[in-house]
Amino acid sequence: MKNKFKGTNELLNGKSISIAEVRLIYQTLLAQYEGLSVEIVDSVERNDYVRLSRLLSRRKKLQTALDDIKSLHEDDLVTQRSIKKRIADVLNTSAETTESKGEDTLIKITNNLEKVNNSAYNIASKTLDLSTKTISKGNQLNHSVGKFLVNKTSKGLSKLADKFNKQ
Repeated sequence: MKNKFKGTNELLNGKSISIAEVRLIYQTLLAQYEGLSVEIVDSVERNDYVRLSRLLSRRKKLQTALDDIKSLHEDDLVTQRSIKKRIADVLNTSAETTESKGEDTLIKITNNLEKVNNSAYNIASKTLDLSTKTISKGNQLNHSVGKFLVNKTSKGLSKLADKFNKQ
């Protein structure tokens, strides 16, 4: 008997009703409240004031019930959002963060790639300059050696020709 009284007491205090059930009850009462508006307009048009009085009384009771549910469970209804809504909020926040930080990261990567590109260009340019100078020096050395060899060969042949003439 004590458990039955405890269960009744919890129901009266609204403790054993889940938030989903409270939402369902609230939505049902709200739909009834909105449906009464059409009936009230119909009663006024038909001049049925007895029906209008009953509808207004019923609407007042529904309004009181809706207000009571709002005041008792407002925090629960506000804080208990659906899982889809929470996931959507997390994904939206993540997308905004990724967008703002991703743009900064993209700019940093672009700047670093530009620096690497400039460094590679400078290294290639210096290597090409050094290669050109080395080849130029090599050509000059080769020309000097060739000129030296031709000069020595010419002098040697000239001496040899002089010796043949003397003989």
